Amino acid sequence: MKRKQYQTTPLKHFWNKWKTQYLLDLKTVHHFKSPNIHKDVEIGDVVLVEGSSKSKLLWDLGTIQETLIGRDGHIRACIVKTKKGLFRKPVQLIYLFELSE
Repeated sequence: MKRKQYQTTPLKHFWNKWKTQYLLDLKTVHHFKSPNIHKDVEIGDVVLVEGSSKSKLLWDLGTIQETLIGRDGHIRACIVKTKKGLFRKPVQLIYLFELSE
């Protein structure tokens, strides 16, 4: 019995970790992040600001107050106003909530 338990415990641990972490991270990476795309955010856009929480439902909602341009001419950071105040965030942590037309 001990041998059977010894063999199945690491397999169960690996499967649970793969199911909960790897699949969710893989979806997030492919859906939200692409290194070759520069985000076109504008002042007044409504955005989600990535936080320390894994759940996107708990991320803060904010509006772009100012954009900060890098030396290469692309937007690299933004000043975002949330209910907690003004924050400077890189564009990699900002996700457009509404697309303006």
